Amino acid sequence: MSLSEIRALVRAGATDAAWSLLAAEPAGTDTLTLRGRLLKDRAATAQGTARMALLRDAADAYVQAAAARPATYPLINAATLSLLGGARARAAQLATETLALLDSGAHEPDTRYWLAATRAEALLLLDREVEARAALRDAIAGTPRAWEDHAVTIRQFRLILAELDRPAAWLDACRPPAPVHFAGPIGIRADDAQLGTELAAAIAANGAGIAVGALAAGFDILAAEALVGAGADLHIVLPAPPDIFVARSVAPAGEAWRARFEALLAASAQVDILDLPAGLSAAAVALAEEMAIGCAVRSAQVLDRETILLRLAGTEAERNPPARANLRRIDLRGGDVGSGGCDLGPPDRVATLLATDHAAADHLAALTGAAPQPLPSGCYVTLTDPVAAAHAARALCEATGENAAIVLDQRPPGPHGAPDTAALAALLALPPRRYPIATRSAALVLAARGAPFRLALAGASDALPDSDDFFSLWPVLKSPDPTATAAS
Repeated sequence: MSLSEIRALVRAGATDAAWSLLAAEPAGTDTLTLRGRLLKDRAATAQGTARMALLRDAADAYVQAAAARPATYPLINAATLSLLGGARARAAQLATETLALLDSGAHEPDTRYWLAATRAEALLLLDREVEARAALRDAIAGTPRAWEDHAVTIRQFRLILAELDRPAAWLDACRPPAPVHFAGPIGIRADDAQLGTELAAAIAANGAGIAVGALAAGFDILAAEALVGAGADLHIVLPAPPDIFVARSVAPAGEAWRARFEALLAASAQVDILDLPAGLSAAAVALAEEMAIGCAVRSAQVLDRETILLRLAGTEAERNPPARANLRRIDLRGGDVGSGGCDLGPPDRVATLLATDHAAADHLAALTGAAPQPLPSGCYVTLTDPVAAAHAARALCEATGENAAIVLDQRPPGPHGAPDTAALAALLALPPRRYPIATRSAALVLAARGAPFRLALAGASDALPDSDDFFSLWPVLKSPDPTATAAS
């Protein structure tokens, strides 16, 4: 495998597989840097003397990488890992070398932010905290919307300050804003002053970063406009193509809403559109809402923030409330909710399909208590609880080893209750993977529900060039959740 593919395994959490593959790679700066990353990840789950030894080994790998090619990235990582591994004098020396390399200009090219953040980290390691604070503030001010990069730096600073036994409360002012998921009823007046005031106050108190939701007339559009006006990056998840969605969820509330919908759609940083055979249905709305929550949750995990659910007080909560500690709902007050939109009928049950090859059919039946349905290249069961399906997928992976092809697919049931297996048939034709694969909709729903999985690109889009809708899943937790059961 190439180094980029091994890095994908690391991001997916398949560190054991990545480690064995990396051992066969020739020594070089990139290989040594990745070795340091893997040792650092192993240290994060170790305790006592084993943790200290792994931290020192990781620092050594980064030092060797920096010696092979002068670069600030491995050098500053070696410095911080040396501190965490108990070698303070070595950490100070490496931090001094990092500053000297930055001042010389002979380092590798990097972004403005990372060069400035590296300087701040080196100053902190040298116990020059006042200068480090100023350098970090300047780095963030220079690239105010590089939220993921800011979160990485703040995590590193917290580790350093904890090791130095210094307070870290001052870092709170540097944290990126929490991602927001907005959802509410159609029928809110376009000039609802009370809601507008409360939206502005909530956004001012929590910041405007990443905002995810749909754009139905009423609460959705009003919330999205307020968030964009405050500087948020808008990510839209529509349950149907725009023309269908507008006809049924925007225009019935009044044509004045259409222009506002189109302006927000044009201003969005990202737009995801479900295009299901049944068009706009209650099942599609439920699936899109959970996908949107999943997008917000994934962003919050990267940014080390909670996810804010922006809602109208007294309205129905999200259809399947995630049981997560890092979700915070903010209820806003508004005027009377009038009529608008269309009646989609009772929501259908959204099905989660768990599939594998024929060789693992007995394991699949034992784990789910359901009789697998055959496909030409494998078999599947339909589950109604996506979290239970996630735990079953993980257990299936552990029971069958790395050669089993395991797939999760999220679809609303068809008109006769039969799931759409087209995506499963395509995925099961792929070569066996070292980790389960899921369609993007399933991956995001699982994230929204708090399933113990981390997401990473699987490379399936290379095998299916017409689709970029596939992600891989790998368990974060090491032991199964005894409270989760898979019921068909």
